[in-house]
Amino acid sequence: MSQLNPGIPGSPQQGAPVKAISAPPEDLQHVNDDAAAARHLTALRIRGQLAELDSERPQA
Repeated sequence: MSQLNPGIPGSPQQGAPVKAISAPPEDLQHVNDDAAAARHLTALRIRGQLAELDSERPQA
């Protein structure tokens, strides 16, 4: 987020060079797998929290 707010100390300077990292797709597949697993776990946690809220609602 600090990239969106250049006034925050420690944020990258405007016009600072960015170094791109290049690697074959098969070397980066584990990154995609980890990201997918993290999204899945996040979805499970959110569903669990929503289920807890539903069970705590007073019945009318």
